[in-house]
Amino acid sequence: MSKNLTPVAVVHAAIADYRAMDAAHRVALNQHADDDGDIPESDLPAYDEDRFTYALEADEQLDAVMSALTGAFGLPTDRPVTVVGQWHRTFEVTPGRLDDTAREAFTSGQCHAFALALNEVTGWPTTALLTSDCFGNDSMCTGVDEDECPCRIGHVVVTRPDGTHVDITGAHTPGAVPDCEDAPALAMTTEHWKAIQSTPTWRDADMPLARTFVRPLLAELDAAPVALPA
Repeated sequence: MSKNLTPVAVVHAAIADYRAMDAAHRVALNQHADDDGDIPESDLPAYDEDRFTYALEADEQLDAVMSALTGAFGLPTDRPVTVVGQWHRTFEVTPGRLDDTAREAFTSGQCHAFALALNEVTGWPTTALLTSDCFGNDSMCTGVDEDECPCRIGHVVVTRPDGTHVDITGAHTPGAVPDCEDAPALAMTTEHWKAIQSTPTWRDADMPLARTFVRPLLAELDAAPVALPA
């Protein structure tokens, strides 16, 4: 689906694509039926396998459609949307509303999404704040130095040109990010990003939602700059 389509064209393309997929699925499934429209017991395993395959295809198309609709229309700002956090938690967050719920969601599972969104706008480099231990039992640990092991990444922030660490809760002097006090800092590399983006330990980054909080946070930072210690 082209990114240059108008919002109405995005909807019409989604409808047309769905109808084409649905028709193909129906034709294929009908081939399993007998003259009475029933599925013979001997053909049920193949029929069920095809239905499963088509259900996965429909899920993929739904994801693509929702992504296209979000790009064309944006997220709603008059109601909460659901975002997935760590430990299978979900949060109901209103896009663009920088409140306690948004701060909790983007420090409890979606910090990497906000760091990426902030990096997109400002160009400030992303930085990992590390936990104390590497237990060596994560797929991210393979073949890397323990001191730089991606499984030790506990929080992702950006580093402002003045040296402060910035996340959705604001700007903080190094070593003073809430819940990450005195955590060692490590510049995020392409390899680190690949590692956390390819493991189920980290949630998929909810970029459309994260992007809605960048401007509100930057406005807050402009209004209340952080004074670095001498």
